[in-house]
Amino acid sequence: MDRDLARLMNSRRKCRCCGASFAQLLSLEYDRPDPCPPDLPKLDNSALLMERGDVLTEDFCRVDDYRFLRSVLVLQLGDGPNEMVLGVWCAVSIDHFDAYVDLFDGQETTDLGSIPGWLSSAVPPGSEIPMSCVLHMQPDDQRPEVEITERGNELKMLQETGLDLMDLLQILHDYGHDLASLVHDS
Repeated sequence: MDRDLARLMNSRRKCRCCGASFAQLLSLEYDRPDPCPPDLPKLDNSALLMERGDVLTEDFCRVDDYRFLRSVLVLQLGDGPNEMVLGVWCAVSIDHFDAYVDLFDGQETTDLGSIPGWLSSAVPPGSEIPMSCVLHMQPDDQRPEVEITERGNELKMLQETGLDLMDLLQILHDYGHDLASLVHDS
């Protein structure tokens, strides 16, 4: 896999559907949690404190009685240093949400340690959610890192074992990218 992955990482070919390079496709993000209404506008983070009701910002989402934090889910690629990073959303308790918000601007969120949550972005699209997880707080203004904890879940197994090339191509295909020509023609 390492040779094929290195070839793809250095390929000048672009995805037919979006024009992204293969390397760019290793970092995908969800713009909102799946339960969030699609017409809810994204506001500045300060809106969270100033607005009542449902709010979506770059880092936070509040919908009804649910609270969500933007997080990252990392999937290792093979045995090398490469990884796929997915920007996802996780539901957390109101108490954990409020504590995170209070520490956010001071970049002291690591004081929270790890908190339980529920993955609220279908990975890959169409998958079942919510999925139990733990959010590990990161230093230096980085988003929390998600560890899937739901036993017997395929995503948890991929997080533990890493992705081989076929797993990676399948995930990218599930997101609407057709990279078969990159693999065969590179």
